[in-house]
Amino acid sequence: MTFEEFGVFFDKAGLPLSTAQKETLFKAWPMLEAMIAKATAPLPREAEPSVMFQVEVK
Repeated sequence: MTFEEFGVFFDKAGLPLSTAQKETLFKAWPMLEAMIAKATAPLPREAEPSVMFQVEVK
C-alpha cells in the first residue's frame, strides 16, 4: 500500500490529520497489521477458558 492510498482511509473517515501524523501512522501500519492478524487468528479448542478451568460446585 502506498502512502497516498493509506491517506485515503483517513480522508474517507473525515479525520483531519496532518501529513506528519499520517506519516507516523503509515510507518506503524505493518506492526498494526501483524497484531491484527495475530489477534484474529483462530485458536484451538484447548485455548477456550471454559475447557481450561474446572467448575467448583458446592
